[in-house]
Amino acid sequence: IAPSSILDFHTCFDGFQCARLDLPMDWNQTDTESGPRVQLAIVKLPAKVPVTDYRYGGPLWLQSGGPGESGVDFVLQYARSVQMVVDANLHPYPSKSYTGIAEESQGEKFFDVIGIDSRGLNNSTPCFSCFPTVPSKETWNLQSAAEGVLGSSDIALPNLWARMQALGGGCSAKAASSEKDGDRLAFFVNTTPQIADMVAILEQHGRWREREARQQLQHEEVYFSELDRFQIIERTRWKKNEEKLLFWGVSYGTVIGATFAAMQPQRVKRLVIDGVVDTLDYFLGERLHALQDTDAEIERLIEHCDLAGPQRCPLYSNGGSTDILHTFHELIDSLRDNPIGVPASRNLAPDLITYSDVISAVFNALYAPIQDFPPLAERLLDLSKGNGTFFAISKQISQRPRYVSPTPEGQPVKEDACHVQRHVPGDTRMAIICTDTNATQGMTRDAYEAYINTLRSQSPLMAGIFAHPRMLCVNWNLRPKWRFPGPFVGKLQNPLLAIGTARDPVAPIRNAHLLSTRFSPSAVLTLDAEGHCSLSAPSLCMAHHIRQYFQRGLLPAPGTVCEANEKPFLGVTKPADGDEDETKLLEELRWVAKHWN
Repeated sequence: IAPSSILDFHTCFDGFQCARLDLPMDWNQTDTESGPRVQLAIVKLPAKVPVTDYRYGGPLWLQSGGPGESGVDFVLQYARSVQMVVDANLHPYPSKSYTGIAEESQGEKFFDVIGIDSRGLNNSTPCFSCFPTVPSKETWNLQSAAEGVLGSSDIALPNLWARMQALGGGCSAKAASSEKDGDRLAFFVNTTPQIADMVAILEQHGRWREREARQQLQHEEVYFSELDRFQIIERTRWKKNEEKLLFWGVSYGTVIGATFAAMQPQRVKRLVIDGVVDTLDYFLGERLHALQDTDAEIERLIEHCDLAGPQRCPLYSNGGSTDILHTFHELIDSLRDNPIGVPASRNLAPDLITYSDVISAVFNALYAPIQDFPPLAERLLDLSKGNGTFFAISKQISQRPRYVSPTPEGQPVKEDACHVQRHVPGDTRMAIICTDTNATQGMTRDAYEAYINTLRSQSPLMAGIFAHPRMLCVNWNLRPKWRFPGPFVGKLQNPLLAIGTARDPVAPIRNAHLLSTRFSPSAVLTLDAEGHCSLSAPSLCMAHHIRQYFQRGLLPAPGTVCEANEKPFLGVTKPADGDEDETKLLEELRWVAKHWN
């Protein structure tokens, strides 16, 4: 798809529309047309009604986390599920004609779901990378992983510290001295320019809406009365410099949402902040408001295991949850000095299962425990018996190299280190983190060790793995050209909804309450469940509140807590009430939880 200065959507994938929008790299340069440009990849799942229908609700911006994850991949995976949550609970095409708007909407809206690959990421160009090829990047990542997580050995910290000094120093120096647009992009990938990109996309979507409506009005097969025509033209008109944002952001996406609210409070129409990262903590570079509920999640998952019994939880013990938790920690600790070797077999390379492997697997499973914790329990049981085969299979699948295939003509294509899967750490992630704050730059190793010890007071088990991203910036010597200084507070024209689980591994629910004190009007909605963000656990109660918010702007009552319909190991604990629509919605939410990552 050729980039364009306007939104020019093309049919793509299965029922989606794609575009590439050409925007300035530097929003503050005098002549934005003559300087370097970025081309952002945009994907949209169209609403179930045309823009001429009075029930058309506009684009809902779905923002993934990271930073550095592909928003395009995120939308492709979850857009249909999100539509099922937020759309009106009725058929989009009843027998009565809805091509015009002779009657007023009663809050029954159908939304587009839209997302982007932010500047420097995946399908957007130019590419930013510290590595010349995909294989060189893969090699570096595997070598870094082999050093182990912080705290796994006496040499993990010094080795990783030296590695990150080499990576950050070399990458930022390369960007600072280069004339290539891809390298210079490092000055312009931080969160602040992304907000300007969002505003530009909102405005361009408003222009697209106006063009699309006029094209449909000219369609000879559809009859519109003069009143219909007048009302459609008025409603779909591009509201220049006034287009509003409907937003659902998760994880780092909550930083983007809160920053948008602080910079553009007049543009907020709906803003769901899900799995709240403390924005101020993030921009200060401290990362101290994340692990407060991590160990509580582990303990609750062990309680679920105990309740589920031996048939559904491999780690079950007659001694109860206390005994299961003791065995869990004992197994992990034993791997520090006694890793488990795995011999080669027909389809398996020889491997070594280490403390770092297990810590990483547990940490990842805490994000999506319904999907990941039961199979992890099986692998941990095998490890407790000295058998690492099943763990090695999972490990090797996750480490499988992703080489670029040749073209159909047999010619090799250019290996581009930017184009990675959504959860493969990219160099743009490092650039975003390190240019969003300069607090870590110049940090000594002693100060960093003190930081790790502070995290250990919050979560002894997960402090080492969570501390790693802050190390990325210790030798990063590059400042962004534009960074919004705050404050990250605001009086909004429309209310904000902060949501999350009661036991989130990296986004404690207290962050949602803190955010609610900074923006008004706002409310907090809590899901009594485990996992990162609300979609990690299916809850009809959450879905109903979120739908009411997007449809009518209604906030839940203060102190509202929703129950999950399914729990790890226990399965469905609260079935749908028998209503066909409720049953379908619950099945969709269960699908999301089982594919959440």
